[in-house]
Amino acid sequence: MWISIYCFNIYLLLRNVKMFEKVVFPVENNNKSQAELYREERKARLAKAAEKSSKKSAKSVKAKQLATKIITIVLAVVVGLGAVYGVLSFFDVPQKVIKVSIDNADKTTTYKFSAGEYNYYYFTSWINFYQQSMQYEQYMGAGAGLTYTGFDSTKAPADQEFTAETAEMYGISMEDLGNPEKATWADAIKYSTVNNIISVKYGASKAKENKIALTDEQKKEIEDNIDAIEKAAHEKDYSTNRWLRAQYGKGVTEKVIRQVLEENYLSNAYFESVHENITAAITDNDINAEYDKNKDEFDLVDIRLYSFKTTFKESEHKDMSEEEHDKLHKEEFAKTKKLADEFLAKVKDESSFIAAAKSAILTADNKSTKDPDKETLVEKTTKATLSQSSEELAKWVYDDARKVGDVTVIDGGEGTYHVVMIKALPYKDLAHTSSDVRHILIKFPEAKKDKDGKDLPITDEQKAKTKADAQKVLDEYLKNPTEENFIELTKKHTGDVDDDGKPNKGGLYEKVANDGSYVKAFTDWSIDATRKPGDTGLVETEYGYHIMYYVKAHDGFKWQNDVKTKLVNEQYTVQVTDVVENEASSIDFDTFLLNWMTKNVEKTIKNLILANS
Repeated sequence: MWISIYCFNIYLLLRNVKMFEKVVFPVENNNKSQAELYREERKARLAKAAEKSSKKSAKSVKAKQLATKIITIVLAVVVGLGAVYGVLSFFDVPQKVIKVSIDNADKTTTYKFSAGEYNYYYFTSWINFYQQSMQYEQYMGAGAGLTYTGFDSTKAPADQEFTAETAEMYGISMEDLGNPEKATWADAIKYSTVNNIISVKYGASKAKENKIALTDEQKKEIEDNIDAIEKAAHEKDYSTNRWLRAQYGKGVTEKVIRQVLEENYLSNAYFESVHENITAAITDNDINAEYDKNKDEFDLVDIRLYSFKTTFKESEHKDMSEEEHDKLHKEEFAKTKKLADEFLAKVKDESSFIAAAKSAILTADNKSTKDPDKETLVEKTTKATLSQSSEELAKWVYDDARKVGDVTVIDGGEGTYHVVMIKALPYKDLAHTSSDVRHILIKFPEAKKDKDGKDLPITDEQKAKTKADAQKVLDEYLKNPTEENFIELTKKHTGDVDDDGKPNKGGLYEKVANDGSYVKAFTDWSIDATRKPGDTGLVETEYGYHIMYYVKAHDGFKWQNDVKTKLVNEQYTVQVTDVVENEASSIDFDTFLLNWMTKNVEKTIKNLILANS
């Protein structure tokens, strides 16, 4: 399935009330947030629209009364029905009443959902893409959102093309969208929305079959969320349903939100139960058998690597013929290959590899301060990671014929040549899967600013002073090396505090894993396979020096967990993912009802974007 939603929908739902004020309307103006200004303007606009609509409706009624006197009864009935629909539409009746019925591929199950449900899920999908794009914009500059996500946060989904390139990025087929030749992001989000709805409803139905019910805690969370929505509405002098309609589109009511919440909780509970059952059934024998069968998939290697890449500006050769262009490429590639071969000729051992890299770095830039040792060392890498650079590189490194010290040049394609040396043959990842640690942070002094207001780097003197201060605290601990003493020292010295200025649970961080949650140096120390309870040390990060205390390890070694994760995912795919995808595989996304509902929610989104532009 294109977008995994099994554990994501509740998160999105619970954050949406606050998200709009944080993400869509972040700018403040005249002591009022853009959200407040927009809501005030929207309130006035809605009132005006209601007034106009009522006048229009009155005129329509009169017109229809006159029509019934002049034209045929049949035509009068048709016009009358149009009037009724117009009134009902103003009060969201079609969105509340009309339901879409979708049969699964086997015609054994029918999934039904209202336009209100569809509007909510569509809006949720949109805000997710919007936020992703905005994050790239904020951190990497204008245009980064579109470049990295394919989504333009300044445009409504219906107003931007959904390209084949973008489809490939998200792992879907253009044919899935119902309108492959003229696909827009609205088609893509419609696809995502329907799949999400079916997934949730499938999971909720399975939960009921398996006697999985809402917990008391979940019921309370639902009520708390409804209360939060009511509070947000009443603060703006809106009824709850009117506020929901303004935020998510027509047909989204408190009843719909409650139903969506309940179904999401039940669905997630079912999917989690399946995952837990699969995980519990995996044995050590299963893990060892899978590892023995696919060692290259899990083993790590250490190598030295230096790459030469051909560089020339295509724009300078745009007037060349194809033959001339190919000839130029070959000539430039040959020059680059020669550099790699000359590098290779200098390598006799690891130290000569580093020396050759130093020479190559300085040849490319004689002012470079790059450390050739660090620049060329690739540790604890996998075959999959190497394959991203070059399939041939990965194949050569993991060949059974390799020995420590082997060195060669690999053609990486497109004029790139890798000089690679084996430092350590493939080995198991014996790092702890996760660990509990404590730390005391001795922070670097606050950075000084340059004339442009940018932070100046920490000086060597400042680093040395901070490290010395950290060592003093560590020496103090070593006089009484107990965990209780470490906790007490945390209270006195750590710069890692919560919003109230209090140390974080005695500096405790639980289940630290190599998942990107912590800075690399901190993580590496924490999951080091050699660690024993009570171990201490100093770790430098961008924040300062961390006085580390090792508490305990969790869940065995990382290689075991990696193998187990693969086995669990494979079985989960068969039992859940493939089944859910099959439920939605025969859906026709280009239908009148789905297109009608999409147009309606797009109007809400366009108004929000316009108000914030």
